[in-house]
Amino acid sequence: MIDLILMQALLAAVPILLASLGEILMERSGVVNIGLEGLMLLGAFSGPLFVDYLHYRLGAQLPDPLWPLAAFLAAALVGMAVGLVHGYISTYLAGDQIISGVAINLFAAGAVAYGIQAYWGVAGYKQVPDWAKADPLALAAFALVLAGFMWYVLFRSRLGIVIRACGEDPESAFNVGVDVNRVRLLATVIGSSLAALAGAYLSIAYLSVVTKEISAGRGFIALANVVFANWNPALAVAGAYIFGFFDALSYWLQTAGVARYEITRMIPYIATLLIVAGVIGRARPPRAVGKPFRRE
Repeated sequence: MIDLILMQALLAAVPILLASLGEILMERSGVVNIGLEGLMLLGAFSGPLFVDYLHYRLGAQLPDPLWPLAAFLAAALVGMAVGLVHGYISTYLAGDQIISGVAINLFAAGAVAYGIQAYWGVAGYKQVPDWAKADPLALAAFALVLAGFMWYVLFRSRLGIVIRACGEDPESAFNVGVDVNRVRLLATVIGSSLAALAGAYLSIAYLSVVTKEISAGRGFIALANVVFANWNPALAVAGAYIFGFFDALSYWLQTAGVARYEITRMIPYIATLLIVAGVIGRARPPRAVGKPFRRE
């Protein structure tokens, strides 16, 4: 039973980890994106929608392993498009990053709820066919490797120095020839695509359904995990796994009949809040995060 819970915890941690890594990359460059929840919703919806349209509407024929890849690619492209808009508003237009992030969440909540009804003709719930499903263990391995790679890039490479400089001291970065706004824009595009991939993982690999509330607050948990990890990709793995463990434990308690579903599903969120509350005040965000950079 313990082995099963630990394995389930790993699978439940993947979307939190992917979204956290995307946010860490964005905030290290100086851009805040609180629209992770919306990006996850859009990714969870757009991936299955794309392969469904290819398969049933256009009659496309692909080898079975390529269908999930097509779904993830579609989700990543949608995330990049949304990230491009948010990044442009946050950098070149010097707009309010919080308002832009809230707009992403509101847009996604409405668009996904409407899209499920409009395209599939069902009220907020659509099962993903077997041929479009991905192996969650493969995605878990990918997320762990990505965390290690991002840690290396941020803390052991010249590119990482540039990214962190844009988030810590953009004036100095600009004075040595770095295009701060371009770096921030690219980081936001890539980071947003990771958040959308986190959503696609939920619908294509983990839950195998598309619903209008599939993200279930995981985007906000990922934001909390960024603080817990102190903007470090390696520590984000631990934070995501903690949430995953309590998430798996809540399902086990429900199955064992210990408490009602409404009670057990509160456990991972309460645990996350308590853990993050313990590190607030000790975590140090990048000094220029959330502050638009204007060339003098």
